[in-house]
Amino acid sequence: MIIDTYLRLLGADLATTLTLSDLGILVGIVTGLLGALVNLVYTWRKDRREQRESDAAWVRRRKEK
Repeated sequence: MIIDTYLRLLGADLATTLTLSDLGILVGIVTGLLGALVNLVYTWRKDRREQRESDAAWVRRRKEK
């Protein structure tokens, strides 16, 4: 059923083939992908921030010696 719907989505009748459960599946997939993307961006920014803090700590430690 779902596979048939997705195969029909490749055609021109997009609005008539989606059922409520199919729409729920698509919304879930999009939500999951957006959540993963936001998590990747957040983790990348956190890693950069922590690297800057570590580099600054090493510079301070060298100046103390």
